[in-house]
Amino acid sequence: MCCEIDKSENLKVVSSDSHFSDFTGVHPSKIKQGKLFLNDIINPRDREDVRRAICKKDSPYVYLDFYIRNKDEEYVFVHCTGNNIEGTTRCRLTLVDVSRSQKRSEELKNRADIMNELIDLVNAGVCLFKVTSDMQFEAIYMNKACYEMFGVAKSAYKTRSYRIGEFIHEEDKSAVFQAVGKAMATKKPIDAELRIKAHGGAVRWCKLGASIHHYDDDGCPIFHAIFSDITDVKMAEEDADEERDLLVKLFKNLPGPLFTADFDAPFILDVVSSDFMKLIGYSRKEFFESYGGDLTKLMTEKEIPVARHSLVVSSDGKNAKATYSIRTKSGKHLIVQDRRRIVERDDGHLASIGILRDVTEKAKRKFETLDI
Repeated sequence: MCCEIDKSENLKVVSSDSHFSDFTGVHPSKIKQGKLFLNDIINPRDREDVRRAICKKDSPYVYLDFYIRNKDEEYVFVHCTGNNIEGTTRCRLTLVDVSRSQKRSEELKNRADIMNELIDLVNAGVCLFKVTSDMQFEAIYMNKACYEMFGVAKSAYKTRSYRIGEFIHEEDKSAVFQAVGKAMATKKPIDAELRIKAHGGAVRWCKLGASIHHYDDDGCPIFHAIFSDITDVKMAEEDADEERDLLVKLFKNLPGPLFTADFDAPFILDVVSSDFMKLIGYSRKEFFESYGGDLTKLMTEKEIPVARHSLVVSSDGKNAKATYSIRTKSGKHLIVQDRRRIVERDDGHLASIGILRDVTEKAKRKFETLDI
């Protein structure tokens, strides 16, 4: 719909097409008589902005949006294109009802705001990042947990573009770049653990789950990603590893041919003491790398079922014992007494802590006594 106004007379409408007349509910004859002023039907909050835009000097064309009242006394959102007629105080206006699209835009914006609020409640860093042609990871969106995890102020995040690579620990960058490159090539998601360096020097462990969300107009992939803080878990694992290493070290140096094994695999040994290695005559490398820690590899084929059969667990399930023969590295055959304590691991699985005693001479004396 179109109309022509006179800027010198309070934006008086001096002519219009039938669409504008129908929209406003003012008869064309009354419009020609100067009975309608545009300023009167513009939403009061928009009046000053519209007047300023239309009356701006040296501005032949005007583009603006505002609310205007229709014949039903409802305000409708319109897009306006204005053409100031050179040498006059008049301006031709073309108005398009864009209230539906504007309403839809507001609905989408409200939905986006609600989604952003929900995402901000997620206790993990939610992020969209673009992989540029030079393999830079540019952050497009971060939720509150994400920019706080990276140690970035909200105001700084909103005013500048951050590169995710800036936050990745130097020792983990290569692995992350490879993971992203593989995801781009295979379209498969990323599942990785990495360290990030937040502003201020703090280092945190994160679990990264990411996959390609879509591609931009340049064909660059945009990933959606979730960074979950697993620092406490990693610290606990490291503490547990340190504690285990200390216990293993202590165990290895305890006196006596000691060993540990899973209850379900009693002859596949996990840890052995130094005295155990002296008893069998092999080095740790030979026993664990060549024999896989398998004690049955030191037995003859006939002795293996004997050893397994003779390993008897006590009625209370707390102890076990057996007697069998093994062959040392020097070729010497030993008769050993295997005594074990059954224990429960933290994960609920049973294991055994045992000791081997060389009873060869004792067995010989017993045999010689019986022979006599």
